[in-house]
Order: sequence, then structure tokens, then C-alpha cells
Amino acid sequence: MIIGYLLQVNIYIFLGLLLFFFYIISLLFFIFGIFRISNKSKKTDIINNISIIVCVKNGEYSLPNILSDLHQQSYPGNLEFIIVDDESTDQTKNIIYQFSNVDTRFKYFNTNSSTSQLKHKKRALELGINQSKYNWLLYTDVDCRVKNTWALEMSKNFGTSDYVIGLSEVKEENSLVSKFQSIDFRMLMISACSSVFMNYPLACTGQNQSYKKDIFNSISGYTKISGLLQGDDSIFLQICRKYKKIKVSFSVNKESFVRAKTHNKWKDFIIQRIRWAGDANIMWKYNMYFYFIILSTFLSNLFIITLIFNNNYYLAILLLSVKFIFENFIYTYGSKKMKIQTNQISFILWFFIQIPYIVFMGVASFFVNNILWKGQRA
Repeated sequence: MIIGYLLQVNIYIFLGLLLFFFYIISLLFFIFGIFRISNKSKKTDIINNISIIVCVKNGEYSLPNILSDLHQQSYPGNLEFIIVDDESTDQTKNIIYQFSNVDTRFKYFNTNSSTSQLKHKKRALELGINQSKYNWLLYTDVDCRVKNTWALEMSKNFGTSDYVIGLSEVKEENSLVSKFQSIDFRMLMISACSSVFMNYPLACTGQNQSYKKDIFNSISGYTKISGLLQGDDSIFLQICRKYKKIKVSFSVNKESFVRAKTHNKWKDFIIQRIRWAGDANIMWKYNMYFYFIILSTFLSNLFIITLIFNNNYYLAILLLSVKFIFENFIYTYGSKKMKIQTNQISFILWFFIQIPYIVFMGVASFFVNNILWKGQRA
């Protein structure tokens, strides 16, 4: 009995270390990508007309900010701003019309007029895409802020790309959750950027991305992911890569970065991330390698927690030390490559919180269908 127990323990340790080894390999993949990141400004004489699409559902408080940012875009080509009202019950419609009366580039649409069978945000996005008149589509969210150079800097990647991923960042405020969110989002964006420079794009965000309309139409839009709560960014990217030979680039110019909404309440942040985790949970359908990275991340952190609960402190400290060295390098050097300031104290807070956080998210991802999004259930 004792020998059997020891064998079980040894197998458990062996499997845990094996998973941790694969996790470190995935970190090395991102580190190699970071070395290849180039932030040299791209020059192009080609000016493309762009349709900028923003979907809104009850966004009266943040809507004036993003519409003002769009109005001030310093872009030499033609722009149209397609604002899709996803059946809002507040003053969203009136605010959009106030802008469209001053700037005719603003165009108002409401999903009430859509006959699409799609659900949630993808229904609104599809309506905006169908109403757009230009081939290049550029996206952000109503809660974001963009610089007046945003469209211009993103467009500098159009000449060599079919799909352009832009960086989003979160402003760190005084709350612990905002500090955690800021570092966590930075790590996700650095990883997404490095994977592009490794010629194997893994992820993107709907807060800052652009692609060609004919790419969207050629793969029948969102029909392959019609039932998902999310899916309009990273999963859509993987579908594009699977069914079309597309060229993907990442805009590392700071003038193209988007500032996303900062959460100061853990509840709001957790709900947002559970929705994201729902996509990660089914990524195996679209990119098995990416899914294995996600799975090894979850199981490695779970392994460290079990080591601590089983009083195996020496091994836990050893793995934590290795993990810290690799992840801190990604954060520090990746930020340097993108010319973004770092905060080591916030990183240390993030490092220790994210271990139980990742395990919690992995479990919570199975309950994504119980999460409300803008008053709607998945």
C-alpha cells in the first residue's frame, strides 16, 4: 500500500513537472517572438479608404468620448464611422444623431433592422459590415479611447497585410483590480504581438483590429461561430487563417494603441474575463497548439497550488522562481520593445494573484453560458 501511494505521488510529480516544462516552452516561444519585434515606423504612399465600426448597447456615458475621438481623426483618406446601436434603451441614439448632424461621416444603424440569425455583438458587427462601403474595416469598442493618429498608424500596415492587430492597454489606477488588469492585459497583448512576429498569430482583441471586408465575406462572415457569446476577435482570426491564406501584422506604433476601459470592481472584471475564458475553453476547435498553451498554463498553475497544499514548499518555490524569471522577462523586455513604461511592484502583485486567478478562470469558463452580457444571456 505504501509503495503504491509513493508510485502515485511520483507519477503526479512527474506529470506536473512535464506540464510545467511544456508551459516554459510556450513562454520561450513568446520570448523568441519578442526578440523579433520591430517598431520601425512603416511608410506607405497608399491611402486606403476605411470604414470604422463601433457597436453600442446602452453606452450613453462613454459614447461621446469615442465619437469625439473618431471625429478628430487626422487621416488623409476617406473615413466613414458606422455606429451600430444594438437596441439601446438609453440616450445612445440621440447622441449618435447629434454627431451625425455635425459630421456626415457618422452613420447610424440599429439592429432592429437586421434579419440576421446571429446573436449578441456579432449580430451588430455583421450589420455594420454589411452597411460599410469600403474594403478596409477598422474596429474599436464604445468604452475605448483612441488618439487622432489611430486610423493613420493602423493603415500603415495595410499595404503588406490582410489582417492588422492593434495593441490595447489599460490605464493603471489606484485600485488593486486596475493594477492587476493593466498588467494582465499587457501580458496578453505582448504575447499576441510576439506570436505575430513568430509568423504564427494566436490572438487579438476587438478593441483594436482591422481586416478586409472581402476576407470576411469569403469565409461567410461569422456563420461558423454564430452560436458563440464572443468569438469576433481571436477565434475569428483563427478561422481566417484556417480557411484563407492571410497575411497578419501587428501595429507596434504607440500612436495606434487603444486605451481600453479600466475596471475598478473585481466583479465587473471577473465577468468580462469569464466571457473571454469561454472562447479559450473551445479554442481546440480552431487552433490545437494555442489550446495546448492555454491548457498547460491552467494545469501548471494548478500544479503549483496543489504542491503548496501538500506542503511541498521547496518544489513550489523552485517552480515559482522559474516562472517569475520567464514571465518577468516577457513583461519587462516586451514593454521595452513597445516603448511602454513598466511597474515592477504591480507586476509582483499580478504574479501572485494570477496563479489562483488562472485556475478560477479555467473552472469558470465552463459556466460562460450563465453570464449576462449587456443584459443578454449567452
